[in-house]
Amino acid sequence: MTEPQFLERLERSGKSAEMLALIESLGFRRDFILKNVVDQPGGVNVAHIAMLWQGMPNKHDRKRTRQLLDALTDAGLLTFDASSETWTSAP
Repeated sequence: MTEPQFLERLERSGKSAEMLALIESLGFRRDFILKNVVDQPGGVNVAHIAMLWQGMPNKHDRKRTRQLLDALTDAGLLTFDASSETWTSAP
């Protein structure tokens, strides 16, 4: 997914301004999200993304990562599988 496609999906969700503000407040970069979260085949989990983002994440980094993944799910960009605690790109 390209950045313009990402922004368009956020616009369609009706949560564009809210999501962009949250991404910034959590400390994530859009290019990181596109490369490591949204376009990952097979899905992602909190520990993996937090490790890619911070190297040695603490509980606060993992909490912020979970907030990001949940927000992307609410915006329709990801789907969550509770049984495996993984997120995958939404169709």
